[in-house]
Amino acid sequence: MFTDAEKKGYNIKPKKIISEEHRKNLSLAKKGKKIGPLSEEHKKNISLSKKGKKHSEKSIKKMRLVQQGKTISEEQKKKISLTMKGKTLSEEHKQKISIGGKGRVHSKETKQKIRDAWVIRKQNKGSINEK
Repeated sequence: MFTDAEKKGYNIKPKKIISEEHRKNLSLAKKGKKIGPLSEEHKKNISLSKKGKKHSEKSIKKMRLVQQGKTISEEQKKKISLTMKGKTLSEEHKQKISIGGKGRVHSKETKQKIRDAWVIRKQNKGSINEK
């Protein structure tokens, strides 16, 4: 019933035979349409149309599953670090981070890593970058 490609999840279907008249209609429909990068105004309109819309729980779950298990390269980590340097968090934001971490249970290995990092920081008098 299914081809091998369809069993693997590929959306491959037999080609449809399109009449010449239909081809001409499709071609005319595309004529005069702008192809290429979007104008700044168009980007702004797209942005405004998406403001305030929230993803459903189902969509959030799917996005989370896609990202699970992905690792970040050292180069990406450095870029993120440079971007975040010098930014300060508001007291409200710090409070929300604190609340989010409450009740978290760390494994023995994680607790040991936290202890080791704390000892190193104390030895370096608070400098995080030095080891």
